[in-house]
Amino acid sequence: MSSNPLLPSRSLRSRVRNFIGEHDLIRSGGRVLVGVSGGPDSTALMLLLASLRRSLNFELEAAHFDHRLRGRRAAASEERFARELASRLDVPLHTGAGDVKSRSKSKRESVEEAARELRYRFLASTAAKAGCQIVAVGHTLDDQAETVLLHLLRGSGLRGLAAMAPSSPWPLQGQKGLRLARPLLKLTREETEKVCLDAGLAPVDDPSNRSDANMRARIRRDLVPMLRSFNPKIGDALARLASAAADDVALLESLAKSLLMSGSSADDVRIDRKRLIEAPAAIQKHAVRLAVAQVLGDARNLSHQHVRNVLRLAGGPTGAGTALIRGLRVDARRSYLVFSTRPTEKRPSLGSGQMPLQVPGKGGLGIWTFETRLLKKRPKDVKSANPYKVVLDAGQCGKKLRIRRRRNGDRFQPLGMTGAKKLQDFFVDAHVPREERDNIPLVVSEHGIVWVVGQRPAEWAKVTKGTKRFLRISARS
Repeated sequence: MSSNPLLPSRSLRSRVRNFIGEHDLIRSGGRVLVGVSGGPDSTALMLLLASLRRSLNFELEAAHFDHRLRGRRAAASEERFARELASRLDVPLHTGAGDVKSRSKSKRESVEEAARELRYRFLASTAAKAGCQIVAVGHTLDDQAETVLLHLLRGSGLRGLAAMAPSSPWPLQGQKGLRLARPLLKLTREETEKVCLDAGLAPVDDPSNRSDANMRARIRRDLVPMLRSFNPKIGDALARLASAAADDVALLESLAKSLLMSGSSADDVRIDRKRLIEAPAAIQKHAVRLAVAQVLGDARNLSHQHVRNVLRLAGGPTGAGTALIRGLRVDARRSYLVFSTRPTEKRPSLGSGQMPLQVPGKGGLGIWTFETRLLKKRPKDVKSANPYKVVLDAGQCGKKLRIRRRRNGDRFQPLGMTGAKKLQDFFVDAHVPREERDNIPLVVSEHGIVWVVGQRPAEWAKVTKGTKRFLRISARS
């Protein structure tokens, strides 16, 4: 035991030093900003980094952020703890505050999202002023295990199972060169608490960590102990799962990165449409996530449906587009998709008129052109995956086909449904952005809506075993 009560044990210092070296978290001569909340994990992190700064040759500064969620007295106590610790360790401390509840209300974010956004903005700003290239945070092996379980319960993919990396790019847009480091990912929460105990420190207790409103807290309190009854080392097992998933994700992302077109900037990322369509499904999804993360800083809240909408655009007509998350939009150009937060030019409207569609023949409305063909034999592409080509029963479709935009009161019986529904409800269920709906052409006949272009044909117009004549319709813009 060292005579210095603030010096962690040699074994823990060695483990953290080895982890830092293994993952190249801190380079000699660098400057590190450590986020310190006053809890046991961040306190232990500050103690450990302070003890390693000389041997690893780096400068250390600290930052404390008040979320204004726990009252003035609690906030003052937390800041006082951080100041006293920083003073004893001879580490410069930067402080800041933000109104999380106001941001949550104005931005319609959850409290957790608003707190994260304001905290990371403060840390990035402080790091820039202090000349720090690395921001270190106190996530532990237990946090890693809980993150894996949280993503598993939400149905996240492989990227979610990879959870937190030892080092990652800054999670907000516009902070090039700044990285987030997690030096304690191999330590348990029990070990960080022991570091504090050995130093004679009583870290701050955050009651939100025990609230039933906090999903992570419920996982920590209820699910992890239950899983530990099956495997006493469940934390280690989940951390190994995260590590294995991270290795696979790294490979997939390296392959997917080749689909992002050269010359793309941070606020305008492009993906080659043809190569995206031809890529394996796993590569497609990772390419979309990479593009989103490159523009926004991360791909938080990007859902499976969002990715499907983007992939549908890749096989669709030029000029189509869709809204994603946090002001990000994707638009289809002739040979590539553009991911951007910049306002896009308004596309030509379909107008309120209608145009006849000859069978066989060609017709058009607005920027759209259509071609129809009558076939006597069942074609191979009856179940084509292309949402802008369809094969239907010519006899069921009727004799007077027209192209028009949607109208109030339109009803539609989508393929696979037994009854009709309001077209408006269909668009909502299909996650078609509101601003897109008036520019989606409809093929209609005297029997009703035959085909919602890019979405689905009508159930009653589908090809069956009794179909004698086949109608193929192709649309493009």
